Amino acid sequence: MTHILGSKRDFLDWNDEDAMEFLEITRDIADHPEFRKLEQFTHHLHTNRYQHCLNVSWYTYLWAKKLGLNYKEAARGALLHDFFLYDYRNNPPIEGNHNEIHPIAAFTNAEKYFEVTDIMRDCILRHMWPNTSASPETREGYLVSVADKYCAGIEVGSKSYYAIYPVLKQIYEMIEEGLI
Repeated sequence: MTHILGSKRDFLDWNDEDAMEFLEITRDIADHPEFRKLEQFTHHLHTNRYQHCLNVSWYTYLWAKKLGLNYKEAARGALLHDFFLYDYRNNPPIEGNHNEIHPIAAFTNAEKYFEVTDIMRDCILRHMWPNTSASPETREGYLVSVADKYCAGIEVGSKSYYAIYPVLKQIYEMIEEGLI
């Protein structure tokens, strides 16, 4: 765990206080053998699911801290948001809409291996909004949803990122203004 896509910062810089705090908050999850299995699964074409979760967690951490939210629980919930251990394209465990199924699988795994708070639960179970009708109940949950789409855009490619950025910026500004 040394680099985040789209960021010039890395976790080898001991002088970067944010990076060191982020590592302290998330290391038990990021280094857990079951969580490390996410490295085996391709995600958003050009990365793996482990890297995607790190990306989402890092941006959530930074933004939540800037907004004065519970950045520790938000970062942990974001890290666990896609903690499902199957290939959803070829081997889904049950039939149904992947957008609705995988947050439940991720939450089940999160609870199995880690202590999950109410904020973390919201971040995991509701991160697919607005692709699903269940909107987050916490500001941290909204932030994870924004970070997830932001990172997916970066991971898939620049055209995708620039297409979705204005919508994500508007949602972020609504969080910042306390409208959601």
